[in-house]
Amino acid sequence: MFHKKTYLFAVILITAFVSNLNAQAYINFAEALQKSLYFYDANKCGPGITGGRLEWRGDCHTEDPFWGGFHDAGDHVKFGLPQAYAASTVGWGVYEFKDAFVSIGEYDHVMEILYWFSDYFLRCWNGKRFVYQMGLGDNDHDYWGAPELQRDQDYPRDYFDTDYNNASDQAASASAALAIMYLNTREDNPDYAQKCLDAAKDLYQLAVKNRGLGYSETYYQSSYDWDELSWAAVWLYTATENYDYIDDIVKIENDNYTGYLKFLMPTLKDTWQNIWVHSWDTVWGGVFAKLAPITDDPKHWYFFRWNLEYWSHIAHEESNDHNFITQTPAGFSWLTTWGSARYNTAAQLMAVVYRKYTDRSDFADWAKGQMEYLMGDNPLNRSMIVGYSDNYAAHPHHRAAHGSIVNNPLIPEDHKHTLWGALVGGPGLNDEHTDSTNDYIFNEVAIDYNAAFVSALAGLYHYYGEGDKALANFPEPEKFGDLYEISAKIEQENNSRTQVTMKIDCQPVHPPRRETGLSARYFFNITELITANQGLDDIEFFVYYDQSKMDTGEETQLKGPLPWDTENNIYYMEIDWSAQEIFGTREFQLALVAGQDAEYKTNWDPTNDYSRKGLGKDHSLTQFIPVYLNGQLVFGQEPPGPNQSSPDNTPSPVPTLKGDVDNSGSVNIVDALLTAQYYVGLIGADALDLTMADANCDNSVNIVDALLIAQYYVKLIDTLC
Repeated sequence: MFHKKTYLFAVILITAFVSNLNAQAYINFAEALQKSLYFYDANKCGPGITGGRLEWRGDCHTEDPFWGGFHDAGDHVKFGLPQAYAASTVGWGVYEFKDAFVSIGEYDHVMEILYWFSDYFLRCWNGKRFVYQMGLGDNDHDYWGAPELQRDQDYPRDYFDTDYNNASDQAASASAALAIMYLNTREDNPDYAQKCLDAAKDLYQLAVKNRGLGYSETYYQSSYDWDELSWAAVWLYTATENYDYIDDIVKIENDNYTGYLKFLMPTLKDTWQNIWVHSWDTVWGGVFAKLAPITDDPKHWYFFRWNLEYWSHIAHEESNDHNFITQTPAGFSWLTTWGSARYNTAAQLMAVVYRKYTDRSDFADWAKGQMEYLMGDNPLNRSMIVGYSDNYAAHPHHRAAHGSIVNNPLIPEDHKHTLWGALVGGPGLNDEHTDSTNDYIFNEVAIDYNAAFVSALAGLYHYYGEGDKALANFPEPEKFGDLYEISAKIEQENNSRTQVTMKIDCQPVHPPRRETGLSARYFFNITELITANQGLDDIEFFVYYDQSKMDTGEETQLKGPLPWDTENNIYYMEIDWSAQEIFGTREFQLALVAGQDAEYKTNWDPTNDYSRKGLGKDHSLTQFIPVYLNGQLVFGQEPPGPNQSSPDNTPSPVPTLKGDVDNSGSVNIVDALLTAQYYVGLIGADALDLTMADANCDNSVNIVDALLIAQYYVKLIDTLC
């Protein structure tokens, strides 16, 4: 009775402890900021990616005439406006809150991302024309797979530049990004900074003299260019202190605006209000966030402040103004279904910048609550940040992370790779969210989505992140590696032949690539022929089907028979794909046909053939047809050769994890409960791994260990002993 009561108490204690913590969202601004940067690593384009921060990404689109930059979203086009917007907005976050990136150890990382942007822009500018888009949206969207495997000949990648049309919106947006890059590099890399500033000035002049909107195949068509011109001008002033750039925005003649602001309000008596905050198409929010501290004009401060009042539901200073954004039942400020989180995080960025320049904290306090909603403090208890917390949106609309090899976003069901730190589209008006790969509204991800998100997190960490820590040794290596395997089935078999179809499956993922140098060996034993006074010369080998030859015209080479263990009459045929580039599967059908002996009898006996083991009428994986890459065994087992013993089929030891009491590969509440059950005598030592249950390494297992495991599971402690 005592044990039952003790166990019941332990269960109640652990369950209540974990339930209470699970009800509270996991909030760590340092970790979220750290992870948010890795989305940009996932979307890098060009050479120089392989061997980088994500093992599952590699060089891609290396034939682009203007290489580098970032894929836009889950697709692989480099669209102009979101590219430049993302570069300028992430750069803005570094400019305002550099200390946040330094503090969590990610400053070099974020600067690496910004260099990747600006190097691309500099490559696209030759002093006369600016290339603002690389790739074709309609064409590209027919593909769903890894960017490393997307062939230019199958999906041509054209480009658009300012010779095609004036595109002042595109040129001005890139100008702003490069001006910010100048500010972020002028101390550490002054020569590079000067290149950025020179290009920023030139691109601005190009935009001013050649007004017109860029062409983006309807995907990212700008509404106008007045905001991008203002965005460039305000940053060029910040970089040069030349007030002419500010005049370009705010110039007034006879009480009428003649600068860019005339688009918003013709006269000084007019006013304007911004609901779209700061986004790839409308950057007025950012313009006034920078312009107000420069001019100190009450009207500019009003525009900056009103937008935050509108988003936060904090009372307008104008008491008769009751115009506020829609909020979900749980209090999330919601502008539109498509990308609700991107607009919300942009408003958060405005809030932390406002606090920096005014010391007013209530808007930033609101932003903190909104970010916590996205981190999991919402009715779904779901983080909208991929890879953050235990319950997160795990199926973002992203080809590279999904890893399909059949051009289908629904196959496989779950993603091969974690798209660390990606901000998904966000919740709907009723706090709903669909975590589906095929949902490009709720689960879209994009470089513009993550831009304000990164910078808002930097500001929130700066003001509220004391004690938060980034993860060490992040990200951990993936638990799976490159896949090389083979399956086979028997097509026909009797005392004169074996006819077998082999299907090799080559899926390297670190990074994805088409592999050359592949081969396989089919081992067979001719003892029965030797006994009948026959030999190798009595066997003929036929190729009945070669998928490579049918699909690509490249013929697979069949080599042999080759000796393996002549004392035991073992030989093999080598199926050689080494000259071919392969990703995915290739089938090859081989027939081994024995002739008759002197008495016109056939003596073929496939049952003693090493590679025949376990094969049936349906395809099944086999270890007995070994696969080689450049001559090195990568899958399967070879038969013993002369003076060799049989292969050791003993499984490799499974890596152990402290706290993983049931050896499931992870630590969870079940492990804590099993430990408690053992302690009170409800289960024996054979029901759990006692070494893993001893969470404090005191050579005993008791209720303290159960509670420590529970604490580890909910991340109250980082390690067990």
